[in-house]
Amino acid sequence: MTDAAVKPASPATARTRLMLEGPIVSTLLRLAVPNLVVNVVLIAVTPSVDAHFVGQLGLDSLAGLALVFPLMMLMQQMANMAMGGAIAASIARAIGAGRRDDAASLVIHALAIAVGAAALFSAVFLLAGPGIYRAMGGQGPILAAALEYSNVIFAGAIAYWLLGALTSVVRATGQVTILAHVYIGAELLHLALVPALVFGLGPIPALGITGAGLATVISLVASTTTLAWYLASGRTSVALSLGGFRFERRLFGEILRVGAPMSLAPVLNNVALATLTFYAGLLGATSLAAFGAAVRLEYLLYPLNFALGAAVLAMVGSNIGARQFARAQRIAWTAVGLSACVMASVSVLAIGAPDVWMGLFSPDPAILAAAAGYLAIVGLAYPFVAANTLMSAFQSTRQPEWPLTAMTCRLLVVVVGGWIAIEVLQSGLAGLGVVTALGLATWGIVLAGAFRFYARLR
Repeated sequence: MTDAAVKPASPATARTRLMLEGPIVSTLLRLAVPNLVVNVVLIAVTPSVDAHFVGQLGLDSLAGLALVFPLMMLMQQMANMAMGGAIAASIARAIGAGRRDDAASLVIHALAIAVGAAALFSAVFLLAGPGIYRAMGGQGPILAAALEYSNVIFAGAIAYWLLGALTSVVRATGQVTILAHVYIGAELLHLALVPALVFGLGPIPALGITGAGLATVISLVASTTTLAWYLASGRTSVALSLGGFRFERRLFGEILRVGAPMSLAPVLNNVALATLTFYAGLLGATSLAAFGAAVRLEYLLYPLNFALGAAVLAMVGSNIGARQFARAQRIAWTAVGLSACVMASVSVLAIGAPDVWMGLFSPDPAILAAAAGYLAIVGLAYPFVAANTLMSAFQSTRQPEWPLTAMTCRLLVVVVGGWIAIEVLQSGLAGLGVVTALGLATWGIVLAGAFRFYARLR
């Protein structure tokens, strides 16, 4: 027997084989956990740390951050979920098909797209920021605070986009444990930098709100640098290398034909949530407060769901590349089942013990009572959110039209149904809960039906 015959497979080769041949449930969970860490750090921890320390500068400063937060989240969702998902899916397909040269070239194409998108975000928010935040209600010291934070964040947009691209490349390889280590380490750096830069420390001057933005960007640069080094070191099934590289239109198309339309997805989702918030505001302060706190439980579902979705991107994409279509389909439906179990657990909390969640936000009996009625209705629809893992599967099949169709249907239910519930039936927050539940159910049913009958898995 030759040495080559007994030579153990490299970690990169072993992980590719695991995605193509390994047990589906355990592999999905193994890939999902590090991705969950990434989502929690990006969506929950980093913004909360900035808000905690900036809040000590006064209410105007905290209100300014609140104006920037949804736009910063929009950029993160586009970089990590929309364009990032397209990057991961395209590279995973190339890996599964054995097209290693294409996979390596796609990494550079992904970084080029990230640079272009970052330049666009920087230009828009640095030039039009005052008008945007003024239109959102910012004025006086609140507007000044928003601009101070926004200018730093969006001047550093390239860090967000490059990190999103590199994270997606690592996701495609299936070697995602490194992501948890990198993001936790960067968040520890961020946690140390924020108070030092906001309030000053030793020779470091107090930079106020600017310091919070700088701390965030610096921690992102640290993550980006680490992942770039990791990919360039050859430890993964694709390497970051410029040797013999040239741009190709077809490889840009591999990413953009999915990533460009999917960039509308977070916009549609945020418009739906903003519409529901508008309708809740028409019901008065108590209903708005109850809705605002209760709907945060829905926000919690998306990072949980996308953790599995990121695993689906790698596994379904690589199996499609290897032309293992039946296995790719099983992976997608298995992920939906796993997600449904998690979503159902949250439903039990929402319906059976709403005060456990609401107690984190308000002790007011009127708010608690209103939220309990809302959550008892909406909680019934949370399991339908599980079908959103199929958005990742559709990215792998290069069919972004179906996720966008499902989200548009939800938006229509919310807009029309909300108007009927509030203005025609005058059914209050309970009626808005019915509309929210119908919107989530519509979203999930359209996705599941489209995947069952129209996914390119044959």
